[in-house]
Amino acid sequence: MLRTRKAIFSVLSGLIFISVFYIFSRTTRGQFDIKKTKMLQAVELESAYFCLTRPRVSFDKYLERNGRYDYLNADINSFPRKKETLTNNENNLNQKNAKNTTIFKKDKYFFSINLHNNEEAIPYMIKELMQLFKYLGAENLYLSIYENGSMDKSKVMLNQFSIYLKKFDIKHSIVTDERSRPENSHRIDYLATVRNRALEPLEKEKKVGRVYDKIIFMNDIYFCRNDILELIYQSNFQGSDFTCPLDFHSVPAKGGIIEFRDSWVARDIEGNKFNPELEAVSNHPDSRLRNGQNLPFQVQCSWNGVGVLNSKPFYGKKPLRFRRSHVGTGECSASECSLLCNDFWSLGYRRIIVVPEILVFYRLKNAALLDPKYDLAINITQTLDEKIKYIDGPEKILCIGMEGVNAIDPDQPGLWVNYTNDGTKVI
Repeated sequence: MLRTRKAIFSVLSGLIFISVFYIFSRTTRGQFDIKKTKMLQAVELESAYFCLTRPRVSFDKYLERNGRYDYLNADINSFPRKKETLTNNENNLNQKNAKNTTIFKKDKYFFSINLHNNEEAIPYMIKELMQLFKYLGAENLYLSIYENGSMDKSKVMLNQFSIYLKKFDIKHSIVTDERSRPENSHRIDYLATVRNRALEPLEKEKKVGRVYDKIIFMNDIYFCRNDILELIYQSNFQGSDFTCPLDFHSVPAKGGIIEFRDSWVARDIEGNKFNPELEAVSNHPDSRLRNGQNLPFQVQCSWNGVGVLNSKPFYGKKPLRFRRSHVGTGECSASECSLLCNDFWSLGYRRIIVVPEILVFYRLKNAALLDPKYDLAINITQTLDEKIKYIDGPEKILCIGMEGVNAIDPDQPGLWVNYTNDGTKVI
């Protein structure tokens, strides 16, 4: 009888252990289908062709030096301990160290994208997003795409992409909407609305216990996997709240040379507009030196095609969102991205940086223009410390407003304006 009782107790104990382990496993992995998420690691994925050129492959090896991204790889340290504070671990992220062996809690990433008539870009975005998702781990991310008003094949492509994502249990929301920009609307009011639509799943995810560490908000850009990994790496290494690349376009009137594109939004640490030259976008002496050596530098604001954002301001009782300037208050009618920077400053999130060696673009025909840039980047001599020494922000910034209904470009004279209500001290 005693042996029987012991046997029953042993079986029950085993069942309880299995049940607890199962519940714990499901809880810590956020209710994911582990078999599906692991399938992604076994799949051979195709990269965009412009990410496979000889200069780009060499540039990727340069970016990956000393195993910089290993701690981001979901296939390493399956059950890591909780990450210590960045200040305790930042030396482990330094490029001068040997291969990083620190065990990190895997951060969670919320990807947001707005699309409109992007049938040319979508196939390449999908390829590089999937490469990125495979590296970061399906269980560590959420993808939110809001498309509206497209007249091409964007909707069909995105609906097919949603089916593919379900195969690997990648949590996502892909909304294809027939609505387009209303007539007689303010451009920034409209753009803020559609950007916020791409952020809507944040609240739903929070209610089911999934909160994200970083928001990666993309325009309809062309990029390679390591471009985004480097931005994530630098956001960790620099302890930045807002981390961006440089975007560019070709200028036919100047013989097809490439120049910095997002000049309406970007402001250097003195509050000035960026210059067109990619190697010298700022006249601020320290920023110019760092830019010339392809090292990250501090700015007052940037967007430049994609931002890796500290997620904390987007949660809480008054979650931050994109907006138009407050009408009737005298606030300069800036871009919704400029105003997001300003709101970051007002909330105390003031470490905003640009990573100049990462370049993104908006036209497929411009892909070939990057290969010479990659060759140059690999051979630049860097004598300055990779780590940014943050300084306080400018007292005022140059704002060029857009007031007119249906205006596409800024239509107001430039004004030097205050941009924060709580000082410009950067801690």
